[in-house]
Amino acid sequence: MRLLIFLLPISALAQLSDVDRMRHDLSRFLSMPRFTELEKKRTREEITQAFSGMGLAAMTHSYVSAEDKLSLGHNVISIQAGPFYGSPEDQTVIVAANYDTIEGAPGVDDNGSGVAAVLETARTLATLDRLYQRQYTIIYALFDMKYQGLAGSHAFVSDIVIPLLRRTNGTISAVLILDGLAHFDPFPTSQSMPQSFETFFPGAARELSLHKHMGDFVQVTGRAGLDDGLMQNFVAAFTRAASMIAPDWAFRPWLLPLKIPLHEVRSMEGLQALHPFLYADHSSFYFHDQRYLKIPTLYITDTLSHRGVKQYCTYCDGLYMINEQNLRFLSLMTDTVIRSVVQLAGSEAADIVDEMFMTFGFGAAARI
Repeated sequence: MRLLIFLLPISALAQLSDVDRMRHDLSRFLSMPRFTELEKKRTREEITQAFSGMGLAAMTHSYVSAEDKLSLGHNVISIQAGPFYGSPEDQTVIVAANYDTIEGAPGVDDNGSGVAAVLETARTLATLDRLYQRQYTIIYALFDMKYQGLAGSHAFVSDIVIPLLRRTNGTISAVLILDGLAHFDPFPTSQSMPQSFETFFPGAARELSLHKHMGDFVQVTGRAGLDDGLMQNFVAAFTRAASMIAPDWAFRPWLLPLKIPLHEVRSMEGLQALHPFLYADHSSFYFHDQRYLKIPTLYITDTLSHRGVKQYCTYCDGLYMINEQNLRFLSLMTDTVIRSVVQLAGSEAADIVDEMFMTFGFGAAARI
């Protein structure tokens, strides 16, 4: 099996992960507001078509918003089933992002970049699946209604994840929430943080200060203890990707891990103080009605409105974001996600991705 990859045309290998496809997705249907139902419907159709082009079926998961009981939301879900799908032996990996925007915002970075990375991860794994066996199931989820009380991810957990686990007695080994992966701003003072950042994460605050508060990093948030193993996996994948994709960058991207001390919170006041670090789709996997169900989950972000011009202009997240610097950052993060998922899903390709990169330019940055 290992030698089979070398019998394929090099042109085919160049298609494994392609920044041009992400640029296309961002320009075509992820650079327009996705707030009204008509706007979101068009986006869902494009996402469904993208999955179809990979040979993957996509389904729409519709639900009534728990917040107002009147609004109807629609997630898009695609499943790459593994050989243990539907059985207790499965260890499902979930890769997810929200596709909606606030009213009027083009949403290239927030969160077109996350959607583009999910789609590119699915494309790459679909290609690798033709060559290498994979043990575990991967679910790709694109959430609606992030800005309406996280309704989409809440509904996904309650309607899809928990019933799946009850029915199969399987496990969720990892959830990766991608929320802004394309804003890189290595300019001093371009990065702000929530007011309570230094209180909860003094070490991270010191590191950011040493970097002169530049927006040249990706923030990865998990729970102290519960998500440590998944965090280690992602940090290792980032380190490998950065060593190959970004060794020549004047301002080399780095990773800022935040470990939320939820186990130390003893009051609602303490939980409210952590709100800036919880109000995104990862919290739907932290807080649900199955108290003893712990789902390893990471939130991966460029910090969105805390970086660069987006601190002052929420509506400036437009086509100008699709520049070479930001695309290189997006390609690095997408390659990191791919490497992490390949490892987590038990793909035999895990042993050869570095060799493929060195030989053929494998990776999302190969064609920048």
